[in-house]
Amino acid sequence: MSTIRRFICCCKAALRGWTVPSLLLLACCLSSLSAPAVQAVQVAGGDSRPIVDSKIDKFMETAMSQLHIPGAAVGIVTKDQIVYLKGYGVTGPGQTPVTPETSFVLGSTTKSFTALAVMQLVEAGMIDMNAPVTQYLPSFKLADKSAAGVIRVRDLLHQASGLSEYDGRVGMMNGNKPIQEHLRDLSTVSLIAPPGTAYQYSNLNYNILGGIIEAVSGESYTNYVHKHIFQPLDMKYSFASPEEAGSHLATGYQSLMGYMIPTKQLPHTGTVASGYLISSSRDLAHYMMAQMNRGKYMGTSILSPGGVEQMHAPATNMGGGASYGMGWTIKNGVTFHNGMTENTYSMLVMDGDYGIILLTNALDYLMPYDRIALGLSRILHGQDPEVESIPSVSQTYIKADFALLVVLAYLVWTLNGLFKWRTQYQSSRRWLCIHTGIVGLVHLILPIAILIYVPKVFSAPWPVVQTFLPGLGHVLYYLPMLLIALGVLKAVLMFRRWALAKNTSAGTNS
Repeated sequence: MSTIRRFICCCKAALRGWTVPSLLLLACCLSSLSAPAVQAVQVAGGDSRPIVDSKIDKFMETAMSQLHIPGAAVGIVTKDQIVYLKGYGVTGPGQTPVTPETSFVLGSTTKSFTALAVMQLVEAGMIDMNAPVTQYLPSFKLADKSAAGVIRVRDLLHQASGLSEYDGRVGMMNGNKPIQEHLRDLSTVSLIAPPGTAYQYSNLNYNILGGIIEAVSGESYTNYVHKHIFQPLDMKYSFASPEEAGSHLATGYQSLMGYMIPTKQLPHTGTVASGYLISSSRDLAHYMMAQMNRGKYMGTSILSPGGVEQMHAPATNMGGGASYGMGWTIKNGVTFHNGMTENTYSMLVMDGDYGIILLTNALDYLMPYDRIALGLSRILHGQDPEVESIPSVSQTYIKADFALLVVLAYLVWTLNGLFKWRTQYQSSRRWLCIHTGIVGLVHLILPIAILIYVPKVFSAPWPVVQTFLPGLGHVLYYLPMLLIALGVLKAVLMFRRWALAKNTSAGTNS
């Protein structure tokens, strides 16, 4: 039982990484380094540049080896220049080297693009952030019909609409639906808090914003982003779908019990606005420079200084001293967001005078990929990247595999006992009571608890858990099912043996 509990605790810690709160520790560490930020940038561009580059290279190679990451790209910028751009490893099974032009699916760092698009429309006078969603989407409905008219555009941007994290993940398995169909599906969804009162990270907020962008602009979300963000920022390797990206797109990898397997993502046509834009480290360097330079890149302005300031301003209290702005998390002067899909990871960090871009074409939800960004930050500040803080995938899964073997050994032992039930199971009342308790605990209470508790831990239904955590997610689902089935069979045989013994005893006495 303790083995399964360790599994769940480990998975709970890892899956928190699906949302921004899991990175608050990273923000604390980055903020503690922010004092010498100017020195770090100066060092990176001065005589010590080759030394810094060499440290980054060595750190990335070690981190990728530890985490079994096939390919990655790194970018480091200031508001007016690119300090560092480099690709590492390969884009996929074809062994093509990763370059700064290699495109990766971003995950939730997409939310900052969606927030930027909304703010552009706000400044154009086409959206009022204090207006209810129904002003722009008249057909927008929730299970509570009155609640739909209370949610404001601002609440969506600030992750404070009252829509839940769990409901935000349900739609991940139905991403091939058009965005308008996703919005119609919300008619059965209930709020878990009054709008504007509490933080709750939900992909639904940004899917709805995608629908508002389409309704107001008269363009599809993807066309709007291309025209008003990608093109002005000279983002030539940024796309809204794998089909558009074509050969530029890196193949995503998922960890199957520690082994990285190339996998194809599910279609996410209707949920692009919350997590499925595609970009490269070179393009994101342009994007980050605009974010850090009050909305300007190379003389082109994509948003006013005041608009950028609003996006980066703390708005909703996330706890732990952190706040959510608009597509960004803010803590102690550090502005950041991570992104995780089924098989890719991204991280954008703005800390003082520099920005960090990290992209990988693999993801293992048991591994702390955010520590790579922290290591890069430490290098920029002349400190040791603390490679030892990045765990080894192999060592982690040795423990997980051992735990699985223990459970499988128990199942084999149980199955073997079923074939010997006439001699295995005693007929005494005391023996029956003891083993009934064991069967009830191991084959009923524990597996049912796992089946109920794991979706709550992950804030996601079982199909999503299995898709985003292959191998382990399936083990956590099917092993309890098998334990329950064996428990039922075991109970039947035990009581049958007891009944036979009782009848035999009764016949002898008569």
